[in-house]
Amino acid sequence: MTFLFFLISFFFFYSSSSQKICPNCGLQKVPYPLSTNPNCGNPDYTIKCQNQKLYFNALNGTSYLVLKINPQTQKLVIQTQPWLPNQCITQDFPVSEGLWLNQSLPFNISSQNTIFIFNCSPRLLVSPLNCTRSSLCHEYLENSGRVDPARVLQCANTINPCCTFIAGGLPSAYKIRLHSSGCRAFRSIINLEKEKPAKEWEEGVEIQWAPQPEPVCKTQTDCSGESKCEITEKGISRCICNRRYCWDHVLGVCSKKGISKTGFPVKISIGVVLFFVAAVVMATVTIRKSRKIRQKAEVAKKREELFKSNTGMKSARMFTLKELKTSTNGFSKDRILGIGGFGEVYKGNLPDGTIIAVKSAKVGNIKSTQQVLNEVAILSQVNHKNLVQLLGCCIEGEQPLMIYEFISKGTLYHHLHKESSNFLNWQLRVLTTKRAIDFERGEEDVNLAVYVAQRADLVMEVVDRRLVGEEPPDPVVVSVKMFCKLALACLREKKGDRPNMKEVVQELQSIIDVLNQEEVSSETSVVSAG
Repeated sequence: MTFLFFLISFFFFYSSSSQKICPNCGLQKVPYPLSTNPNCGNPDYTIKCQNQKLYFNALNGTSYLVLKINPQTQKLVIQTQPWLPNQCITQDFPVSEGLWLNQSLPFNISSQNTIFIFNCSPRLLVSPLNCTRSSLCHEYLENSGRVDPARVLQCANTINPCCTFIAGGLPSAYKIRLHSSGCRAFRSIINLEKEKPAKEWEEGVEIQWAPQPEPVCKTQTDCSGESKCEITEKGISRCICNRRYCWDHVLGVCSKKGISKTGFPVKISIGVVLFFVAAVVMATVTIRKSRKIRQKAEVAKKREELFKSNTGMKSARMFTLKELKTSTNGFSKDRILGIGGFGEVYKGNLPDGTIIAVKSAKVGNIKSTQQVLNEVAILSQVNHKNLVQLLGCCIEGEQPLMIYEFISKGTLYHHLHKESSNFLNWQLRVLTTKRAIDFERGEEDVNLAVYVAQRADLVMEVVDRRLVGEEPPDPVVVSVKMFCKLALACLREKKGDRPNMKEVVQELQSIIDVLNQEEVSSETSVVSAG
C-alpha cells in the first residue's frame, strides 16, 4: 500500500503541480518546495547542490550532507560531521559550536532524534543525566561499529565517563550546542529502538520542514487561475485558493476539492495500477486464507490419526469443539476457573448435567500435540480418589483441549495460597505455604527450593507457623526436619543420589510414625490430667 501511495503521489505530483520542481542533484531527487536555485522550488526552503550531492546549510558556516528526503512526511536526514583526527571532537565544534538552525527559516530539529554528546566537562556529571557505563551512549561507542577503539577510550574513559544522551530531541528545537565548557562532540540516532543491537541504529539528524504557505504575491498575475491575490491576517498578500479549491502544501498548488487535476492518460494509468494492485492484494489474501484452511485441516487430520493410534485412550472420550463451546458459553470470560502457563481453564456444563473443567493446551505443532495425547493416554487409565479424573479431549481447534471432572472444593493452590475455610494440617500438606516461584522474594530466593535449601539448618524459620504452633513439641520439630531432609534429597542434581519412590514412602511412613507418637503422648497427658 505504501508503494501504491507513492505511485499515485508521483503521478499527481508531476501532472498537477503548477510550481517548478528543481532538477535532480546527482541521483537525489529534489521534491517541491525544496529549492537548489532561485528559479525552482520555494526559495525559503533552500538547500545546496554541490558536486552531485545535496547539502543542508546551517548557521556559522557549517554544512551537512543530506542522506535522504521524504516529501510525504516533510523530513530530511542529514549526516553529522566527522571527527577531528585523533580527538573526541567533531568538526563542527571549532567552526560553529555545533548545529545551529536559522529560526527565520521553515526548518527545525524533529523530536525523533536521540542526541549522544561526548567529551563533556566534568561539571555536567553532577546533573541528572545518565553518564554511567550502562548509558546508551556507551552502548553506541563500544558496539555500534562506527567508532574506532582509540576514540572510544578518548570519548568515554573509565575514570571520568564523559558521554551522555538526550532522548526525544532537545529543549531547543533549533540547535545542538557544543562548547568548551560543556560537550565537544555529538552524534544522533533517529527513532532509537533500545532493544535492537547498536549496529542496527540509524545514525543522522532528522530535520523537519514546516508546511509551505500560499505563495506571496504583489498582483493577480503572480497567482494561478485557481487563486486570488489577497491580503492575509498577517498583512502579507498571498495567492489564496478560490472557493472550490484547497491549498495542497505538499505540491504547492490549489487543487479542486474531490477532483484530481491529472490528465486523462494519467487517470487511465492510475486506474490500471489500482486495478493491478487490488488484484494482487486479493489474490494474496485468497492464497493465504486457503493455505491457512488447508494447514488447519492437515493438522486436525494428523491429530486425529495420532489419537486413534494411541490404543491406551479407549476409556477417554473424544469431545467435539461445538459441544465444548456450548458447554462453556463460547469460552466466556466469566467461565474461567484459572490461568497458567498451559493456557486457560473454563467451567462447562454438559447436557446430561455433568460439570466439567476444560483446559486449553498451548501447543504449536504435531510434536507437542503428540505429547498432549500421550498425557491423555496415561491419565485416562488412572482412577484414584485423590486424582482429578480425565474425561477426554478435543483436537478440532487450533489448540488441543483436555476435559477433566470439575472439583468443586477448589485446587491445592487455592487451599495453600488463598483464603480457604478448609485448613490443611501438617499431616495433609509437605512445609512453607510459599509459592514455588515468587519474584517478590529476593533475587536469590525466587526459587522456593533454593530458598529453603539455604535455610536448611534453620528450617523452622521458613515453616508455616499455623502448622506447628509457636512452640511446637519435639516430635513435631523432628518430623519437620525429617521431611525437609527428604525433600532436599529428592532435589539432588544426580539421579543416583536421589532416593527411589520406595525409599520415599518408607521415610514418609517414619515421619507419620513420629507424629503418631506425638498424638499418643498428647492423649496420655490429657488422661493423666483428668
